[in-house]
Amino acid sequence: MSLEELNKAYIEAKGKLEEALRRAEVYGKIIGFVSRLAPSRIGSDGSLVQFEVDPLEYFRSHEEVSVAGSYLATVDVKTGEIVSLRIKSVERRDVMSELGIPEAIALQTQLDASGLVTRARVIAEPLLAWNPENDEVKAAAYVIEPQSPIIKPNPEVFEKILGLPKEGVVLGLLAIGEKPLKVKVKLPLHALYQHMLVLGTTGAGKTTFIKNFIVALLNKLNFSVEEGYEPTVVVLDSTKDYVHMVLESFWKQEKGFETEEFIAKEVFGDIKNVSKATIVIPVTKQLCEKLREYGKKVGAKMETVDDYLKVLGKYYVETSYLSIIEKILNGNIESINVKVEGFGPLRRINTELLYSILNVKRRINLTLIPYAFSFREVKGSELAVLNPFLTSQARDHLPRIITALEEHGFRLTTLSEFLETLREALFRKGSEAYSIVFSRLGIHKGTVENIIRSLGILDDSGIFDVILGNEIIGEPNLNIILENAKNELIIVDLAFLKENVPLVSGNIENVVALRVLYKVFMWKMIRYAERARTQPTIVVVDEAHRFFPATGGGEGEYVVQVSNMLATIARLGRARRLSIIFATHSPKDVHEIVLQLANTKIVFRMDPAVIDKLDIPSEHKHLISRIRDRFALVKTHALRLGYVLICTPLPVAGHFDLSVM
Repeated sequence: MSLEELNKAYIEAKGKLEEALRRAEVYGKIIGFVSRLAPSRIGSDGSLVQFEVDPLEYFRSHEEVSVAGSYLATVDVKTGEIVSLRIKSVERRDVMSELGIPEAIALQTQLDASGLVTRARVIAEPLLAWNPENDEVKAAAYVIEPQSPIIKPNPEVFEKILGLPKEGVVLGLLAIGEKPLKVKVKLPLHALYQHMLVLGTTGAGKTTFIKNFIVALLNKLNFSVEEGYEPTVVVLDSTKDYVHMVLESFWKQEKGFETEEFIAKEVFGDIKNVSKATIVIPVTKQLCEKLREYGKKVGAKMETVDDYLKVLGKYYVETSYLSIIEKILNGNIESINVKVEGFGPLRRINTELLYSILNVKRRINLTLIPYAFSFREVKGSELAVLNPFLTSQARDHLPRIITALEEHGFRLTTLSEFLETLREALFRKGSEAYSIVFSRLGIHKGTVENIIRSLGILDDSGIFDVILGNEIIGEPNLNIILENAKNELIIVDLAFLKENVPLVSGNIENVVALRVLYKVFMWKMIRYAERARTQPTIVVVDEAHRFFPATGGGEGEYVVQVSNMLATIARLGRARRLSIIFATHSPKDVHEIVLQLANTKIVFRMDPAVIDKLDIPSEHKHLISRIRDRFALVKTHALRLGYVLICTPLPVAGHFDLSVM
């Protein structure tokens, strides 16, 4: 190369370096430069860059610089592009090590702070390159130039250089280590249709995250949908956590409260918690007895079905909210107004709860939907689908048995009558029922025993053929409820069901939960077949291991049935804008199909022994096992980099520790 060419190259390089420095000042704060002594390189095994950080800047910025897996950026000298960097390793040496002082001499010296005034050496991996001129983001598939300035990017730059979605439901703030940044991490609505799994140990922040997510979803925070197609959220609530979310949030002013307020303000701004909900209340025969006693206590009339439902509305509000309002929120209930509207499967209990805290009044509007089963409505193929504990042979033969018995004059108006007839067939050889079931239909004895055992669980629970006043309570019309629930929260209170069934009633809440999930899916399928559009519908399944246990974690036939049903619902639901959010403690507790179906995983603190099952990047494995509450790793196909660390604020919806009451 001639001297003239060298001079031209120098002039061009000088201009590019000056431009890189100028851009670095605009888009962040310079904390170092790519090393002039160690080579930057790119090869078939990836790309690495080494840089050094001056000691003063290191001590001031150690939260960003000294954490493996955190992010910085560089302005590449040759391209002028802002390139995101993920820190792979950080090396710190005392000045004695830098100078090569022999160990024998070094051991004799006293502590000296001057030995810490050395540069930090960092090895990082280039990720994405953002061109500020055309706003294009692409993979950083080139070597980074020596002397390129290293920067702590401004918050708005992070969204570009990490390839974060511009629009979507807010998950939380981007975090570096345990430090939140002013950068929202969002999940596009369409990514939800490929389902989400939230994991973490007890107290790590799963339920808080989901509640905040629901609030962001219903407020349409940072995303837009076509008018008239606002999303609906359906929660299968087995712990009553979500029933309470319509109440005022309660934060203890403890250490770090200012940081929590900062996170909440940056994520949610001034949006408000939901103050209305539709709650599906399972009704049982045992609950009816409680309602009669409560009705006598309050002097209520108890004759018609509407009389019973008015009492149910007041009883439900008092048992669900009174203790929390008085003992945790230190408030008072001002009034409970109950009005029953509609008929049959469209009957609903409109309830207004007015309560006050520090003389400030708050109003909650609840639409309570009574839920039970009538044998007349579901007998036949519907009954076979309803109970996942039936064997495949039992499901096939159940409708045939009912039809044959009715054709021969048997009166089967309730589930108890049907079971009594089956027991007669099983134990009274020579009876007419025996002749029909075993001789005419040729049903195997073991199949009949399975039907009696499985349907006996439903009968023992008291949720079948419940009479309130002068009417049998059946399934509500969920299709109409869903059609009219745009931008609304629907909660299925499975905890209330468990409080009002005998202890020996088995997993009746599983039956109800899976039935509701199936009904939501069938509504989507029917409307899709009619070429009608429906709103996005998100079903939250908290404590998912209760309903979809791992193989070996429940009855074999049940596990097979529910996993097959879930696979069908999840895969066909994607095209119909149906999303399922699962939440559980550990990936080993839920069925493998849940891990396969959920393309987005939110991982809070959890046992390191099970982290390997989630294919988490090595630089985050140790951090996730000990990270503090409400910080999580997001792993999703919707992110260019595949994963980021986030933090979610304290719950903006009601969230209470009931053990203190």
